[in-house]
Formats: sequence, structure tokens, C-alpha cells
Amino acid sequence: MPSPSLLTNTKADSHDELLRLITDTLGEDQRQALYTSQWTCDYITRLTSLPLDTLIKEPIERKAEQDKIKQEAQTLAYRDYPVFIHAQECRHTLDETLQGLDEHLETLINTLPDLQKRSQTFIQQAQAIVEDRAKLTRVLEHQNVLVDLLEIPQLMDTCVWNGYYSEAMDLASHVRLLGVQYPLPVIHSLQQQVQASCDSMLVQLVSHLRRPIKLAAAMSIVGHLRRMEAFPSEAELQIVFLRSRNDFLEQRLERIRQRDTSEDVRKRSASAFECLKRYIDVMREQMFEIAKQYMSIFSSHESLALLSDYMVHLITHIRDMLKEECGFIKDTSSLASLLTQLQYCGISLGRIGLDFRHLFVD
Repeated sequence: MPSPSLLTNTKADSHDELLRLITDTLGEDQRQALYTSQWTCDYITRLTSLPLDTLIKEPIERKAEQDKIKQEAQTLAYRDYPVFIHAQECRHTLDETLQGLDEHLETLINTLPDLQKRSQTFIQQAQAIVEDRAKLTRVLEHQNVLVDLLEIPQLMDTCVWNGYYSEAMDLASHVRLLGVQYPLPVIHSLQQQVQASCDSMLVQLVSHLRRPIKLAAAMSIVGHLRRMEAFPSEAELQIVFLRSRNDFLEQRLERIRQRDTSEDVRKRSASAFECLKRYIDVMREQMFEIAKQYMSIFSSHESLALLSDYMVHLITHIRDMLKEECGFIKDTSSLASLLTQLQYCGISLGRIGLDFRHLFVD
């Protein structure tokens, strides 16, 4: 008895042979479609399983079925021809739409590189705008702090002009600290403005030393000058103090040096006597005040040596003044009065170690 696999192979070969006979007059594409169609395989199998009488009737039935399908197709075409026309129009419109879409798509593809470039530019510009907006937002959030910060130079000028030097120096220290912590251009600009105010304060403080001033005020001014660190050494600060007080002394002496220069001997003598009398009083008062203030403010041994040199300079100045003016005084009583006044001046200055009476005995 033949095996099942052998029967299957024999059946498949017969189907292929029958299919070749049927498709012998067809084209290659049609033959290939029939060979690969499952329906063809099923139909060949059905044909080979039919009895002879049914197989003889098969072409007639297929022809009748074909005519029936053709009649139905004609009826359908006649009844639904508007639908087919509309479908054709839709197909035509679809073709035109697809063609236009293809053209637009090609245009879009061509413009994509430029669009990408412009999009990148837009992103960069938008990023810059976002960063600027973030900066402005931070500025707005810290508006009060920034306003206070930017008002420091104006506030410092107000402190300087109203004599609030401690507060002004506190502001200057605060700005210097900000410059160390935040080395930014705006802080640098603030430092420059504050430094200008500090320079103005320095000039103002030194100018106070050229005016009538009490010991407490002098100590306060020198304390401010020390805190400002405007001078590289204490010796330079001492020199500035003595020079400023000497300027004030010179201003007072300049007002009393104007004497009568007429040819009248008596008038010239009286004028020289009054000039020397006032001169000695001013020198006694100012030398005592300068020495007292200086020794109270500067107490080191080196500073006292500088004061001694300055006092020797003033005593020499007194001696030169006496030599210059005494020649115009002819009245011996006036000379005796001046000698007594000098003795009193020496005794008064002797309280601070500046007794110069022995220098004027002659």
C-alpha cells in the first residue's frame, strides 16, 4: 500500500500539471499570480475531486455565473453611475491634490535648511531675551537693596558736608568690603565715587585744623585722619597737624603785621609797639595751644622731638620779629613794657617746658 506522503506528492504533481495546461496561453504575470494564489490551489483541488458528470457541467455553470455577474455589474453601473462619476471626480481631485501636495512637500523640503537656520537664530535670540528678562527679574527682586547701594555715594557726601565723619568712614569701609566680595564694574564705580568723597573729607578735615579749634575737636579730627589711613606714617600725620596749625598762626599774624609806614617817628614807633604787643600775645596764646594739643594727641618720644624743633622755629621767628621792629621803637618805656610782656610769655609757656626768657635777656 503506498504511503500518505507518496500520495500527497503525486497529487501535487498532478495539480501542477493541470495548472500548466490551464495557464499555457496566459502571460507570465498572470501565470505567476495563479501559481501563488491560494484560491487557485483550492479550486484545482475541488475540480480534481468532482465526479465526471459534475465536472462536465462545470464550464456551463461557470459561464452562467459569469453572465450573471456581468449582468449584475451592468445593472449596478446603470443604477449607480452617478456614484462612479463622483468617485472618478474624487479620484481626479485626489490625484491633483496629491500632485500639489508633492510640490508643496518638495518646496518644504527645500526650505527646511533655511528654516532650521532661522530657528536656531531665533532660539539664540530668545535665549538672550530670556537671560535679560531673568536679570531684570533679579534686579526687580532686589530693587530696594540696589537703590540703597547706589545711594551710598550721595549719602556719604551728605555725611561729609554735615560733619558726620564716623558714619562716612563706616560707609567707605562697607564699600571696600563689597569691592572685595563682589569685584563688579558697578561696585568699582561706587568705590571711585566713594573715594572722591573720601578725598573731599580729607581736605575738609585738614582745613578744620587751619581754623580756631579746641582740644577735643582736634583730637577727634586726628582720630578720623588716623582711621582714614590717609597718611603712610604717624610722623607724616604729625607734620600735617603742625603745618596746618602753623597756617592758622600765620593767618592771625598776617592781620597784625600791617603797621604805620609814615615818616613821623612817633607814629611809626607807636605802630611798631602795638604791632609787637599784639604779636607777642598771639604767639603766646597760639604756641601754648599748639603745644598743648600736640602733646595731648601725640605722646611718643619721637613726636615730642618734632614739636621741639617746631617750637624752636617759632622762638626764632619771635626773635627775628623783635630785631626787625624794635629798631623803630624809640620810647624806652615801651621797650620795657615789651620786655615784661616777653617775660610773662616765657613764664606762661614754661608750664609746658617752653621757657625761653633767657634767650631775650639781651
